[in-house]
Amino acid sequence: MKIYEKIFARLNELHMSQTELSKRTGIATSTISDWRKKQINPQADKLSVICKALDMSLADLLCDKENTEQTTPTDYLIGDNYIMELFRESDADNKRRILRYFELLEICNEINDSCPAKKRQRNVSIIQDIDGNNIVVINDIRFKGKRSVNWKDVKEYIKEYVGDFYKIASTGDVIYIGSDLPSEYSGSKYTNSLKGATSKAKANAASGLPEMIEIAVGKHFRINQEMKHKRDAKNGWYRYDSRFALPVYGNDGEIERYNVFHASMLIRHSNDEKLYLYDIIDIKKETSNPLGE
Repeated sequence: MKIYEKIFARLNELHMSQTELSKRTGIATSTISDWRKKQINPQADKLSVICKALDMSLADLLCDKENTEQTTPTDYLIGDNYIMELFRESDADNKRRILRYFELLEICNEINDSCPAKKRQRNVSIIQDIDGNNIVVINDIRFKGKRSVNWKDVKEYIKEYVGDFYKIASTGDVIYIGSDLPSEYSGSKYTNSLKGATSKAKANAASGLPEMIEIAVGKHFRINQEMKHKRDAKNGWYRYDSRFALPVYGNDGEIERYNVFHASMLIRHSNDEKLYLYDIIDIKKETSNPLGE
């Protein structure tokens, strides 16, 4: 039985709808439906969250029953000995599937470290506030001055990210940077509406895009309702919450404090089944002092 067939068999067994599976996994209902219609399996980086939603082990999903019925039940955190035993008792086809899965999983785990943007000279770090929540601290004030932001410069800078991809730690989702991001980030209706400090905050947030993706939380889905996005957001939109901090300098050139901002990361789910960062919106300065300064 193929992986997608096992998923739908388990849905029937649990009397669970595709809509409920979508809510539990964050995978679009259209994508789930396509598994059966097109007879295709889910992407490897989605298998773990699917197993948790369906209360089944990775072994049950990847291997045929005759290869797993003699093995010891396991939790989702699979130990090395269990993996070796499972691999040893599998037939050739299942061995290839197991190896391919962990090969893809390893690729996902190394995504952030291997991306070119991680190797650029950027003074950016991730810290936790007094409540234990993550904040991306951006010490590179790349776009500064008293005049308005030159968004052409921001656009050229963001072009350096095109082709990169990063993983959200809380969900495991891989977010790609497409060729549309530079123009949208620098020229969207939202960007054009910004003024003053908020405008400069968005411009300088560009330096911390990889880390802002990494710490993003609060994933929620919205269907696509615009014809112009029929292709590039065929499977709808996701929003994630993220936070970043920018330094405020005194007259002596020393850092006096940090301003912390909340932002929504707008992600489009394209017809190629990939997730792409489309824009950062709803940037708001936090009134409290989460850094405890």
